[in-house]
Amino acid sequence: MKLLTFVLIAVFVHGPLSPLLPTAFEATLLYYARYYPAWLLAVVGTLGASLAEAVNYRLVDWAAARPALAGLWQRRSVRWSIAAFLRAPFWTTVLVIFSPIPDSAVRILAPLGHYPLPQFLAAVAVGRFPRLLIIAGVGVLVRPPTWCLVSGTLAIAALVLGRPRLDTAAAWLRQGCRALHGASRAAFRL
Repeated sequence: MKLLTFVLIAVFVHGPLSPLLPTAFEATLLYYARYYPAWLLAVVGTLGASLAEAVNYRLVDWAAARPALAGLWQRRSVRWSIAAFLRAPFWTTVLVIFSPIPDSAVRILAPLGHYPLPQFLAAVAVGRFPRLLIIAGVGVLVRPPTWCLVSGTLAIAALVLGRPRLDTAAAWLRQGCRALHGASRAAFRL
């Protein structure tokens, strides 16, 4: 039953909401490493994440076909990004999925560049499996306390979700400072 829960979490956190859940899966993987071998978690996690990536691919493909978004894909910067991705799509995907770089870009560029779904999922699996194996292996060796995993995940999620509010607050403070002092901050630089 716990392994089924792990698969469902893998599908959920790698799905369309993944940009809002930056570290949820790593903490979950470290937790489950107490109960299952690292290789099993890496295999099951890779399968769950690959299923989510197939859904993401289809959603982006569907959105790209919408007339309301057609102009967005024709921008020069987007066309350049697609062309750059298509120079080495398999290894770009493997590198981005394996590394801590956010993988939203390859999730979008693969369907926009019409990179075939089976090759994309193979690249996702090749990049995801060793990453999950390393993280689960660390979880087996270190076994961090549950409170550390939960508090770390909540802190990072609060930073990600709260960042727009921090930017707005900083802009408000800068605007108030300029109004009070009648000059920009650049006037006070030495």
